[in-house]
Amino acid sequence: MLNKETLQILQSITGITNSAIITYPITTIQNYNKNIIGTIDFSVNEDGGWEEFGIFDLSNFLGALTVLNDPKIILEDNTIIAKDEDSEIQFVTSYPDALQDFTTNPSKVETTLAVDSVIEVNISTDTINRIRKGANVFKTLKDLFLVKEGDNFYIRTGNKNKFNSKENSYSIKLEPELVKGDDFEIAIPINNFLTLPQIDFKLMIKEKNGQYRVTLTNKIFKFVLSTVI
Repeated sequence: MLNKETLQILQSITGITNSAIITYPITTIQNYNKNIIGTIDFSVNEDGGWEEFGIFDLSNFLGALTVLNDPKIILEDNTIIAKDEDSEIQFVTSYPDALQDFTTNPSKVETTLAVDSVIEVNISTDTINRIRKGANVFKTLKDLFLVKEGDNFYIRTGNKNKFNSKENSYSIKLEPELVKGDDFEIAIPINNFLTLPQIDFKLMIKEKNGQYRVTLTNKIFKFVLSTVI
């Protein structure tokens, strides 16, 4: 139960939520504002499984495990027991009913992903890091704009609700695998984007009846991000 790869996955979502109901094979999560929802497929790295359990403070739990050397972890009577050669930690889990605000129905993600894409483009960890650096340069910029102009697609920093017509910005032109439909300019809170795990994603922008949704997926994660109104 909970091998090293699974613990790394849990560590990577602490920026999104610090509380979760951990289920196998699919765990669903959402942040407190419910503007990021997602699923995690633990079967990619785990052959077995475990009973459902809740963790209210993921950072505390993962931090506790760092005092052990390659621990073996089991769940017993609602308690996680982690052991190495000569040490043991017991961590009492939380009742899932108390953590319902931090989970969601996986169908919400799958339904969005089933909508036709108007943009599909690969976003590498390097691109994410470049966007992060651009955001650090212009700290007053709160939003990330996704812009389609003809066959061109850009990601740039900015502010959706701005008083001035001109402002500093950082922009990257990407080469999409799929591009179709009308031109658009939509925005997501940049902090939502930057809390995602540092890993390669496929960015797909979905459109239905003039409404856009931003999705990012790979073999482990599926995320849906709300746009800024």
